[in-house]
Amino acid sequence: MIYGGVNRGVKAGSYNAPLLGAYFGSGGDAGLPYDSEVLTSYEGGFKATLGGGTTRINGSAFYYDYADYQAFLFVGVGGVVINKDADNYGVELEIQTTPVEGLDIIVSGSYFDATVKDVSLRNGSPLPASDVDPTYAPEFQATGLVRYGFDAFSGRMAIQADVSYSDEYYYNLRNFDADKFPSYTVVNAQLSYAVNDWLATLAVRNLTDERPGVQGFDLATLCGCNEVAYKAPRYVAFSVRKDF
Repeated sequence: MIYGGVNRGVKAGSYNAPLLGAYFGSGGDAGLPYDSEVLTSYEGGFKATLGGGTTRINGSAFYYDYADYQAFLFVGVGGVVINKDADNYGVELEIQTTPVEGLDIIVSGSYFDATVKDVSLRNGSPLPASDVDPTYAPEFQATGLVRYGFDAFSGRMAIQADVSYSDEYYYNLRNFDADKFPSYTVVNAQLSYAVNDWLATLAVRNLTDERPGVQGFDLATLCGCNEVAYKAPRYVAFSVRKDF
């Protein structure tokens, strides 16, 4: 199957909360309201089934053209939404295959390039505005999963491992180096056993004990520091489930 489409969407405008740092950093009363965002998207792709149904390949490419994109800018000790033009484009590819009975393999990857235009450090800044990357928008991401299931002990046992990779990305629209999460790779593994509507799972999450960033706030004007949250470190989990 081959498909393509052009769509237009609108996100309503609203008002920013008048928090102290964000209020003055965004221009006082003039910075409280923000306008609607208008998106025109162009997308095309394909879906294919090969090998008598054992393999599926999905691919897509897209371009998003934003007018008055609602960008979130953290200023002082609060956040505000500002309207700036922006554009995004990217490609995605996913392969799912079962080469032999019981063995499932999934591999996917994506490339994403996004730009928010003419963003100032703050309202009234003497420095020129610049084009920046949106927040939480890594350029490249990839995942892989291998699962093998087999009959055992009058039930069904499965061994699974998966890995995910993400490029570095900013958590502040101003794109300071101090406001950037580094790239990371997370590996998980699990063993499961199912019998008579019962499912027991033993899993090890984040095998390599990575510290991927989840969310961050630039508090330099308050304390000269950043507040950052991370995903959980390596841990072992055991669960039992009963289906009725």
